Amino acid sequence: MLKMTEIKLKYPAARIRALNSVLAKKDTTLDNEMNCLLDQLYKKIVKPEVRNFIEEMEHDE
Repeated sequence: MLKMTEIKLKYPAARIRALNSVLAKKDTTLDNEMNCLLDQLYKKIVKPEVRNFIEEMEHDE
């Protein structure tokens, strides 16, 4: 079973509301967008061999 970790951010509430408003019109959510950005960052920074190792461990769980 894949274990997820929650990430907490400090960001001004008015900006979050604005983001949520715009993203709702684009039929997406802030969570979806943040996950996409985290995936991009993960692929950019973590070496492929480390990603492969982690993915194998996740698959075995």
